[in-house]
Amino acid sequence: MGPLTQHKGRADFVTAFLGVGGFETIYPSGFDTPDAAADAALASNAKAVVICSTDATYPDIVPALTQKLKKANPELLVLLAGYPAEHVDAFKAAGVDDFIHLAANCQSLLTTLQKKMGVAQ
Repeated sequence: MGPLTQHKGRADFVTAFLGVGGFETIYPSGFDTPDAAADAALASNAKAVVICSTDATYPDIVPALTQKLKKANPELLVLLAGYPAEHVDAFKAAGVDDFIHLAANCQSLLTTLQKKMGVAQ
């Protein structure tokens, strides 16, 4: 979400993180609104979406984006790049399934995602 400088660092990290698990990623150039991001994500038919931006912008973006995604596709996995501790509970309540961040257990999270997507048992 937002201009390249706002999301690139986390988007690059997430791409590498997911690549370790064999996941193919779609790397858009960014979106100006949660609606535009949700529309593109849903049109992609992806099984998971990772929201990438900054901790400061997440409170304005995450609830609306996550709720639109989950309303359209309740099975869609919605992940957040980063771990904004003061907002984690609210973002989970809005529908965020998990968080990709520096302290995440890579193997555990990737295994969980593979199982939820039906690519591993």
